[in-house]
Order: sequence, then structure tokens, then C-alpha cells
Amino acid sequence: MIIDEKITSQVELEVIRVLAYYQLFHHPLKASEITRFVNVTPMVTKNINNALSTLLHLNVVFQFEGYFSLENDPSLVHARLEGEIRAKSLLKVAQRMSKLIYSFPFVRAVFISGSLSKGVVPKDADIDYFIVTKRNKLWITRTLLVMFKRIFLLGSKKFFCVNYFVDENHMEIPDKNIFTATEIVTLIPMQGKSCCETFLSSNHWFKDHFPNVSLQKEEIGQMGLIKRCSVSILEPLFFNSLSEKLDKYFMKRTYKRWKTLYNEGYSDKEFELAFRTHRGTSKNHDKNYQKRVLNSVEENMKAALSKIKDQQGYG
Repeated sequence: MIIDEKITSQVELEVIRVLAYYQLFHHPLKASEITRFVNVTPMVTKNINNALSTLLHLNVVFQFEGYFSLENDPSLVHARLEGEIRAKSLLKVAQRMSKLIYSFPFVRAVFISGSLSKGVVPKDADIDYFIVTKRNKLWITRTLLVMFKRIFLLGSKKFFCVNYFVDENHMEIPDKNIFTATEIVTLIPMQGKSCCETFLSSNHWFKDHFPNVSLQKEEIGQMGLIKRCSVSILEPLFFNSLSEKLDKYFMKRTYKRWKTLYNEGYSDKEFELAFRTHRGTSKNHDKNYQKRVLNSVEENMKAALSKIKDQQGYG
């Protein structure tokens, strides 16, 4: 996006960008949250309040009860606070489910992702999990978890949405943009302390987008008795020549199914982005949220900057 430097300062532009990102979710932010996510050096973040004051004066940014938004809608604050209450309740369920997922063979780490990881959930939200598996066992692991969901949860993904897996040899996320950086820094590590730490260190490139973000140390579950039994008793059952063929079979079968269900309306590039299917990666984002979010950020920024131009008489 080409920006006329006369329109706004770099700090103001970054404030708009952060708010434009969360506008899609109708999610107002505190000044401290904006400061955390602006892509400016730490020395400049002290000017965030000045930038907010300028943008408030221009009626580009709106403030309600200490929250800021590009939308002039005070009800967004109430909606956010309600979403925070729902998140606290769902997090208790997610903690139990994370322990269950971690007990499955070859699971090495479990994170909470999606809306719950942001601390605010809408009424119809699922609990999304990001899972790291042992190398070359991703598709066996995924199939076991999906079978469990279909048999014991009757296919419901309300509390058990396992839509993104990587194995321990493919932890670095290849799509390095503001969407994936946001998802990484908001992940909540739940189980598998060592592997969680390795994953986050493998994706330290998020600092290119969020230089002011410091990942907080979380209380992460250690390997308990059930997990030790899974590793020592169940996992060896798959350490044979058939496991390699089985893992590849599950991958090909899943890819064929996704092609049948979702191929219409996607270009090859879009399908690869939304349904990444490799030995070390499984992603099933049927709504292609990444593309939607990135497009929305650009559109929201353009609208805000156009408003500034109109008021300042540029163009």
C-alpha cells in the first residue's frame, strides 16, 4: 500500500493498521494493546498516546470507556467484555481437552489458537487447537484425533477443533505475514513445555512484525503418567515398516477428501494456503481466513486514510 507521508506519521499509520486488523472482528483495543502490536521501535511507542489523540481529533479513531476502534460504535465495548467472560469459561474446557489431546500417541505439544487465544470469543465460537506431532507421524496422529471426535463427540468440533498440525521437523511457519505473526504471538501453550518453547523460538521472525511483543512464560503441562504410558506403550506399536505407508496413506486420503469437498471456488494457490497437505503440515481452514483478514486490513486502512485525506484536503 502506497502512503502519502503528508497524511500521517509512521506512528499514526501503525495505530491505524493495528485497529484496522481488529476491525474485522469488531474488537476494540486498549492503548496498551495497540502499543504491543505496532510495528515501530520501542523508543517510539511512547508516542502512541499522542498519535491516538491526533486520530481522535480527526474522527478517524473513536474512544469508548478506555477502548479504541475505527468504528463509531460504543456497543463494541460491551460485546468485548461479554466475550471475555465467555473466554474464561471456555478456557477451563480447553485445559481439559488439551490434556486429552496430549495423551494421544505422537502428540508433542498442544496450543490454544483462534478466538479463545485472543481472550475474547463470540457466542458461536469453537475451541481451536494447534498441535505439534512427532516427525513422520502427523497423519496417523491427526486420524486418531479425528476418529475420536467422530466416535465420542459425534463429530462436534465445538470443543475439539483440530485444524492445524505441524510435526517437530516443520515448526517454522512458512507464511510470514501479519496474520500468521498475530496467530503465533497469541497462541496459548497448554501441554508439552519443551516442544512449545522450541516452536516459539523457531518462529521468532514474528519480531519483524511485532518488535514490542515479549512472549509471556506460561504454566505448561509436563508429561504425566498417562502421557508416559502413551509414549512407552502405544507409540511403539507404530514403529514398524507399515507406519510409514500408513501415514502417507492417511495424508493422501485426506487430501483427496478435501479436494472433493472444498475444491470449488479455490485457485490452486488458494487451496494450498487453506488446505496445506504435506508430510509435516496439515491445515484445514475452509473459510481461508488468512486471505480474508489480510484483504480486510488493507480495505479498512484505505478507508481510514481516505477519511484523513478528505479532512486535510489532500488529493
